[in-house]
Amino acid sequence: MCDNQGVASYDRSRELGDCCGFCLRCGWGRRFMTGGAASVPAECPDCGGTVIAACPECGESIASLMALTCRACGAELRGSQAFGGDIRRKPERHKRVDAEARRRDNESTAVEL
Repeated sequence: MCDNQGVASYDRSRELGDCCGFCLRCGWGRRFMTGGAASVPAECPDCGGTVIAACPECGESIASLMALTCRACGAELRGSQAFGGDIRRKPERHKRVDAEARRRDNESTAVEL
């Protein structure tokens, strides 16, 4: 049996960086490691648009170049279309503020007959 934990715990998504920044105008993007936001320019090198690397509302880092909303607070980061077409992406997973209340609403209760 192999006890090589280094390979088993390797996270390929971290290879290019944990976080990213992107241009709000053209979609240009760059991945970077946590704490390396200074490597992302404030102005897009392609079109000169504004580049964001964190949510303007809460400051949470952006984990996906395809993100439309903040994963922490749900604030919109950018519109859902670029160049006249939808940005193709997987559904975003957000921390639900009302998750506990919703869980309680869905619990089944025993019914006495």
